Amino acid sequence: MRQFFRQLKVRHKVFILLAIAMLGISVLNVFSNLWLASQNPIQQHIAALTPLLHGPNKEIKTSQQWQKYLNKQQTLFTITDTGVYSNDGKLLDATQAIFPSHLSQISLAQLNANTVLIPGPKFTLMVEVSAHITHIFLFEVVVISLLILFAGVTFIWIILYFVNRLIIRPIFSLTATTNEIAMEQNYSLRAKRFYPDEIGTLAENFNFMLNRIEQDDHMLRQEKEKAEQARQRAIELSKKMHDTNERLGFEVKVRARVELKLTDFQRYLNNIIDSMPSAIIAVDHELTVTQWNKGASLITGIKRDDAIYQPLEESCEFLLPHLTLISDSLDNHNTNKVERIAFTANEDNRYLDLTIYPLLDTTHSGAVIRIDDVTQRTQMEDMMVQSEKMMSLGGLAAGMAHEINNPLGAIIHTVQNIKRRLNPALKRNIDVANSMNTDMEQIRSYIEDRGIFTFLDNINQAGERASTIVSNMLQFSRQSSKTLHPQSLHHIIDRAINIAKNEYSLSSGYDFKSIDVIKNFDFTMNDVPCIPSEIEQVILNLLKNSAQALQDYKSQKEFDIDWYSQIQIFTRQTGQMAELIIEDNGPGMDENTTRHIFEPFFTTKEVGLGTGLGLSVSFFIITNHHQGQMRVESTLGSGTRFTISLPLTSQASANQNPKH
Repeated sequence: MRQFFRQLKVRHKVFILLAIAMLGISVLNVFSNLWLASQNPIQQHIAALTPLLHGPNKEIKTSQQWQKYLNKQQTLFTITDTGVYSNDGKLLDATQAIFPSHLSQISLAQLNANTVLIPGPKFTLMVEVSAHITHIFLFEVVVISLLILFAGVTFIWIILYFVNRLIIRPIFSLTATTNEIAMEQNYSLRAKRFYPDEIGTLAENFNFMLNRIEQDDHMLRQEKEKAEQARQRAIELSKKMHDTNERLGFEVKVRARVELKLTDFQRYLNNIIDSMPSAIIAVDHELTVTQWNKGASLITGIKRDDAIYQPLEESCEFLLPHLTLISDSLDNHNTNKVERIAFTANEDNRYLDLTIYPLLDTTHSGAVIRIDDVTQRTQMEDMMVQSEKMMSLGGLAAGMAHEINNPLGAIIHTVQNIKRRLNPALKRNIDVANSMNTDMEQIRSYIEDRGIFTFLDNINQAGERASTIVSNMLQFSRQSSKTLHPQSLHHIIDRAINIAKNEYSLSSGYDFKSIDVIKNFDFTMNDVPCIPSEIEQVILNLLKNSAQALQDYKSQKEFDIDWYSQIQIFTRQTGQMAELIIEDNGPGMDENTTRHIFEPFFTTKEVGLGTGLGLSVSFFIITNHHQGQMRVESTLGSGTRFTISLPLTSQASANQNPKH
């Protein structure tokens, strides 16, 4: 057995020793618990109470007497409550009203360690006892705990002894050998192998390594002697090379200075090219990219390393229609220019100006392509044209509105007077009808049968519609003199959405409640100086237009189960501007419609469904009353996006000098 244990691996030895120790401690713990359970005075006393009911106790009848009697017969416990039950299970007497009236009502939960049923020949007692743990029981628990502790310490000492003999002693021997070799560099020493386990294998491998080191050390000494001879030869050669190196050193310094200047100049030129706001792309005669600055990476999203030495059509697909112009500049040395090229990047529509000019170098042929992002300039030009158009039409609208208001008021007032003259409740009407030998009710019946009231209502509705158009025209041409105050743009948007849901319904041609409105707000954005009622009017106009477009487009998408009506509302802060974006997934608009969308009386709706003043008035409210910007982006089949930009810096008043 001893020889078998020596042949085991180290991990097996440790595992077996720990298993034996754990098994021994577990067995001791089990037997000690069993012995303590058998010595429990509670169970012994409960068993001792039963014979007391069979003794001479005829004079004991009540539960209080039983309680006193049982307390006299023993000293380890105190009977706190007693209940007497008959043989058929009924409660005869109890010291307190805590026992059930019948034994069948007693649950297992009630029969705990301190509540006991004691059967007798004529009756059954149910007692509640309070146990006193004796000093002897405590002494036994302490002695057993100390014995378990002593046994555990003994097992641990045995384990440590075998670990020291089987593991630590071989390791210390191997460590001492390595330290002696390290200190004295005596590679003839060998480690002692105690057992054929992992540590013994390690000692054998260590001895094998010492053999190899000893051989290598001998070879190294021989090579060292040869190296010393070579060193002496190298010293002689170095003296000869010293003079040559001094001459070459001067030439290297001169050349390094020249290369440093060339490198600095090249870096300077590259920094100039990269610092230009325009995109600079150089191509050779085969239209291969030879230069690509940071501006080109910003516009195209392609890194310099991915674009350099690649064909131009792979890096800039939007230049494919203009390859003939680039070839013309290469062949004929002409400068060509193309303005306002439509370009889409990251779902944003942008405009680019393209300039192509040839390289005037006799050794290398090529061309340089300069690309300028003119999106903002184009939008500003469109807005300026739109503003000029609005201002010129504003004056005309104001004059027309004043001229139309007078006859329009007379028409509406006359219709109201006609309805009053036909009212049978007025005494003056009744008197005039009686003077003409007729009845007011007969006159009203005739008028109703002939539909004259319907004609009057139509005239009144047409007049009110014309009045609304005139009011919009006056607002279109009128300057605002209200003071702008910082307001929460998100609260204004929520109010407009609630108004749209409550006001617009199927009677208006669409159901706004069936549209999914998605809000993506930037709640870190500052309050916006504005006129809340006017901004709310603008948002309502945009929501109404989107809802009508989605209702018309819904019939075309009835077979597309993945499509559903949707309006997205975004807010964000860009520098000193607050941006509000309202986007739908409706039918969109073509380029011609987009150019005229803000013009007065321009509408794509059928006659009678729109005045064409909603967007033009909204445009004037944003640009004229709030000094902001309003633009539209739309593509057929891809929805429409309106972007409103409002300045975050408050002004004293919106238009201090109004023009009429």
